[in-house]
Amino acid sequence: MKRNLLGLGLLVCASFLDFGHRSGLSWAYDLPTAERALQKTEYEKVVALLSPEVEKLDRRALITLGKAYSALKKPESAIKTYTACLASNPKDFEAKTLIATEQLAAKHEKDSMASLREALEMNNRYLPAYKLLIEIYEKRKNKYEMRILYQDLVEKFGEKPAYITKLCELTALDVLFELSLKYCQLGIQQSPKEAKNFIYLGVTYRDSGDRAKASLNLKKAADDFSSSELAQLTFAQFLEEQKNSIGAYTYYKRASLADSKSTLAFKGLGSSAVEIQKYSEALEAFQAACRLDKTSLAALRKATNALRTMKEAVWLKKFEAAVETCGN
Repeated sequence: MKRNLLGLGLLVCASFLDFGHRSGLSWAYDLPTAERALQKTEYEKVVALLSPEVEKLDRRALITLGKAYSALKKPESAIKTYTACLASNPKDFEAKTLIATEQLAAKHEKDSMASLREALEMNNRYLPAYKLLIEIYEKRKNKYEMRILYQDLVEKFGEKPAYITKLCELTALDVLFELSLKYCQLGIQQSPKEAKNFIYLGVTYRDSGDRAKASLNLKKAADDFSSSELAQLTFAQFLEEQKNSIGAYTYYKRASLADSKSTLAFKGLGSSAVEIQKYSEALEAFQAACRLDKTSLAALRKATNALRTMKEAVWLKKFEAAVETCGN
């Protein structure tokens, strides 16, 4: 009798739960299964498990669902999901940053920047928001805003080597002599194996008119960091400005070896090789530059005109043929 009553009770309970589910009185979602599916990149399964009644999801489930939508390249759906997190907590800086990420994916860059600013107002030590904002300004080539952000990072997180090296670069490029000297010298102390600290210290001295110190630092960067295309290229350009064609040729060649896809290296190599009458190497360098970038045609034409002036008839024909090829 007791067994019959127990069985009847379980049946009634199961029937009630089934009725409740079918009639919409209750709804339960399997978050652990959804999270495992997310880890396995089964994004459609995550959506199927969590999206039916999204308004009933807790924050953890909303974040899981939003990440699935993001992986499926559905930024608008992800934005709506992450926005639901803000309903229960308007100061949810992580959700705000995730919204900004999807806004950027949807090519709403201004909205993304506004969301990131809001996230940092909520938590001015939230590093992912800084990183994404820096990424946007880097794409825009906005050195001023990047410099402000990196200075904020130094203020919030201390003088980390990566931040100091970036400030060395940004202040040097913005011709802020006092700041660039400060950051580049500190960068060298912190990271003596980072080429950019030496390069941009040399650039600072160059732009401030101290050619001797510029040469010293740029040469050290080029000689100590042979695999750095930037180090070779910057010193080559400096030597070219000093009318040192032989030296420029040497370092442009090293730059082309450091990076076989550097258009600037091949154009510089071509121009300096013409100056020292290494016409075969010059032609090969310009042809390489043209294969990388058709805008190299202007430098090739300039070299061709120089050969015309020098009455180098044999090489002039070869360069003129290269001009035709590069232009097509």
